[in-house]
Amino acid sequence: MPLICRPVWAGVWVVVLSVAVAGAAGPETAVTGDLYVSPSGNDAWSGRRAAPDAAGADGPFATLERARDELRRAKQRGTLPRAGAVVLVRGGRYAVGRTFTLGAEDSGSAQGPILYRAYPGETPVFSGGVRLSGFAPVADPAVRARLSEASRDKVVQVNLKACGVTNILPPRLGGFGSPAGFKTHPAMELFFDGRALPLARWPNEGWARIADVSEKDGPVIKPHEGIRANGFTYEGDRPSRWTGDKDILLHGYWCWDWADSYERVAAIDPAARRIALTPPCHEYGFRKGQRYYALNLLSELDAPGEWYIDRASGVLYLYPPSEAGKAIVELSVMPAPLVQADGASHVTFRGLTWELGAGDGVIISGGEHCVLAGCTVRRFGGNGVEVRGGTGHNVRSCDIYSMGRGGVGLAGGDRRTLSPGGHVVENCDIHDLSRIDRTYTPAIWVDGVGQRIARNWLHDIPSSAIRLGGNDHLVEGNEACRVVGESDDQGALDMYGNPTFRGNVIRHNYWHHVGNWRGQDAQPGCGQAGVRLDDAISGVQIVGNIFYHCGVGKVGFGAVQIHGGKDNLVHGNLFADCRAAVSFSAWGEKRWGEYLAKLSFWPEVDKGLYLARYGPLARLGDGPDVNEVSGNVVFRCGQFLLRDSKRNTIAGNLVTSENPGFLDASGGLRGPAASASGALAGIRFEPIPVDRIGLYMDEYRPSLPSGAIAQARAGADGPTAK
Repeated sequence: MPLICRPVWAGVWVVVLSVAVAGAAGPETAVTGDLYVSPSGNDAWSGRRAAPDAAGADGPFATLERARDELRRAKQRGTLPRAGAVVLVRGGRYAVGRTFTLGAEDSGSAQGPILYRAYPGETPVFSGGVRLSGFAPVADPAVRARLSEASRDKVVQVNLKACGVTNILPPRLGGFGSPAGFKTHPAMELFFDGRALPLARWPNEGWARIADVSEKDGPVIKPHEGIRANGFTYEGDRPSRWTGDKDILLHGYWCWDWADSYERVAAIDPAARRIALTPPCHEYGFRKGQRYYALNLLSELDAPGEWYIDRASGVLYLYPPSEAGKAIVELSVMPAPLVQADGASHVTFRGLTWELGAGDGVIISGGEHCVLAGCTVRRFGGNGVEVRGGTGHNVRSCDIYSMGRGGVGLAGGDRRTLSPGGHVVENCDIHDLSRIDRTYTPAIWVDGVGQRIARNWLHDIPSSAIRLGGNDHLVEGNEACRVVGESDDQGALDMYGNPTFRGNVIRHNYWHHVGNWRGQDAQPGCGQAGVRLDDAISGVQIVGNIFYHCGVGKVGFGAVQIHGGKDNLVHGNLFADCRAAVSFSAWGEKRWGEYLAKLSFWPEVDKGLYLARYGPLARLGDGPDVNEVSGNVVFRCGQFLLRDSKRNTIAGNLVTSENPGFLDASGGLRGPAASASGALAGIRFEPIPVDRIGLYMDEYRPSLPSGAIAQARAGADGPTAK
């Protein structure tokens, strides 16, 4: 499967995928050189048949490992075809108890790639989970006494050891503000007919609030910030019910509404209404009034769908949302990735499904030109796909959803030399993320140099859709909606903290229904934006995007929020029904100078190379807060500019209450966008290629999901209403 990289401009590379697919094989004979894997196979067989022969003496392999080892031996013997090799994987469920690993020795070549693909018309599913059966009513009087009277006759139990679960992982710790580290900490989860169920918690919905936290408990970290305490006082008497529970966790936004963490309860003092926590605790401290909830409590197992594991006895308790015996109930078990490729090159996975891991799904480290095409990664406790280094890796036309953390992590290239990584995420549907760690776990996290994020649908995430760091990245043609619904001080696309992150282009994307629009009281204290350039981010081009229903918060963010940066270009965008089109948080000369003085960027990079590539960097210390906002259409927004310092260049924008032809009566996009006529001609507005935004059908994605923008243009389900 050759991957051809070509530069499109200024250090941004496009990776073009070309797949040579073996012809479909019949059920009884194999294409010469192909190998087969089947749930009904046997690793002692030859792997050269798609199904067992009549005598039961030969047939497909049972595992990918056996097929991989056969290819290794063929390479060693010199009998691997120059055109590469194909492993055809029959449909069905494969129980995975160990990581499928690939190394440099498992590589193909540009002329002869290695392809692991689904057998035509079938769906192979590799599962790191265990299916549970044998649920029975709770009979133990001590356990029944811990349950509420209303739920004790509805909760059922199952012995995990009897179901084959021998390693019960500890309760989840982690989160962005956690001393446990901002990384994947494996977490077992329960799924009921494919839907993730919540651990038994209180309150069942919404949040409790910290009643008070005393400076006697620890120092104030900074003025008006959190107190570094190992506990706090609570309101009411509910926690007095928990004194007999073990392994109680609290999840909360303890100081800032952009940093969550899980804390372990050490003790509860009902008389003082105080909860003591096990140190070390949340690194930003605790503040009165901040939100949290308690979880992993047997005594709070009182709502349909809630569950709890007694790790001492190995018994799982469940309040089933419907009859457990008629459902598929699965527990994610495997803590390690299901697939890990280290140094492998020219390997493609096509049409495979991986699911039900307690940690991350697929990890690709080093190597070059590995591809996930038309695959599904779902129901993991960690991230879906991690690409760490290497060059030219491609995640294309995949469905990635139901994650405890984020979707795809993408890192590659060298910031010191500005060598591009050339990784691509394209035409992927990535959604329903951040189920466990709620902040900084976006659909796509991008680092390094020269990655391309194109034509994806990113939706239903409590925090950001894209986190962008580094240089020369291209983000184009994506649709992001129903994101940043919970965390504060964020954007659907978020960048932070380094003015040498240059050469990044954000163009022709559709950002809509971003943030919490449920009323002023429910809105965050700071803000939620479509694109947010935070703490000195500079030199970004935001061109030809559509922002619809973006920008909320009590302090106030626009659809584009610029915090302290300079040299940014906001040009040729459409803003519709936003609180404000563009907002600023100007720093001024003093703060800008202090920021540059205390942060030294140049030792990290080749200064001469950066100054040659990015001319404005030579004037980094001059003229802070100067950005350009030009040629935009602002339709039916509350404000055009919010907190403009009057240092920005504002030119040629059209602010109007008349629909310039981009939106239909329900707010859905028309496309392609209107031509530059009438009032638009006066600002030389370039039409936005709406028909090049969002998912598209290809050989890996034969149909589009309901609700995607392309479906809306075809008259099917459109974007979520206001």
